[in-house]
Amino acid sequence: MKKVSSILLLLICILGIAACSNEPETYDYEPEPESLIIAGSNITGALHRVEYGNNVAYLFGTIHGGHPHWFPLACIVEDALRHADIIAVEVEEIADPAAFNDIITALTFLPDGLTWAEYLPEPEYNHLVEMAEAWGLMYSAVNTMNPAMLVHTLVINTVASLSEFDLGLGASVDAYIATVAKELGLPVIGLESSVQQTEILFNPPRDVMLAQVIALIPPNDLIHYLVYETYELALDELAYFYERNDFDAINQSFARTLGSHIDDLFVTYMREIVANWRSTYYAHAIIRLLQETKEPTTFFVAVGLSHINRSSAGEEFTDIVQQLEIAGFAPVPLY
Repeated sequence: MKKVSSILLLLICILGIAACSNEPETYDYEPEPESLIIAGSNITGALHRVEYGNNVAYLFGTIHGGHPHWFPLACIVEDALRHADIIAVEVEEIADPAAFNDIITALTFLPDGLTWAEYLPEPEYNHLVEMAEAWGLMYSAVNTMNPAMLVHTLVINTVASLSEFDLGLGASVDAYIATVAKELGLPVIGLESSVQQTEILFNPPRDVMLAQVIALIPPNDLIHYLVYETYELALDELAYFYERNDFDAINQSFARTLGSHIDDLFVTYMREIVANWRSTYYAHAIIRLLQETKEPTTFFVAVGLSHINRSSAGEEFTDIVQQLEIAGFAPVPLY
């Protein structure tokens, strides 16, 4: 059950949750002339190129966070990004922020004024009450909060506090790409709706939510587990391997965390829906872009790293590259 904390860590860092779903902060820099390939870091994001007729898509893997010295990215990435006609990211731009905030509010709290006692079975309710006390939370303040959202928030805040890695949206690889797109006037499109992604990530089926609740442990136990017991990647380790394009190390950790040997409803949901189903969904969206765009177009597709390079972690996983190959395309690795 303690695996859930590491799963949430990988979720926020590798999958790039809700990347660019709101107006990002921007970096202050001047775009270089179009003819100049910018010298940057060594970060390639497992870059792939795939062609269909006169259309091209570059597939780039992000993580939802960053360090200032990462930017600009590797020359080959900057070249693809700055010569693209269209930028594609995981989530569409929110056309109506007020309406989206209503959705987030609805997911943050239980429906129809329900409380934990009315919503959760007795074992899960008793455990969550115990954990609320262990985390120093006022019962009255969280009594109507969605348990899945509460668990997610507690774990992510704890994980972030143990690292120098910046999880802020404005510091992320996604924000850097959004900044370049804005300054170059490139259109940005989403592969899925913000509502769909938010529902999948924060409103799982009830039995999955209950498994997530039961897996919550006291803060000191969680810190001890993350620092001394876990064999999955910590945030700083993830950043280290991402900088060095060591995707095998990241995939091995991903496989240990979400491998088929772990018999847990929440883990299964993370693997099959959050990871595999969404990779397949994104691949189909990219295929439509390549096949249905009539004018010669170059797309730069920025999605969570594991959606680009996960299938090598084991046959129980799939990714966009593998799904494109199944569909008859031939993505070429450029890293």
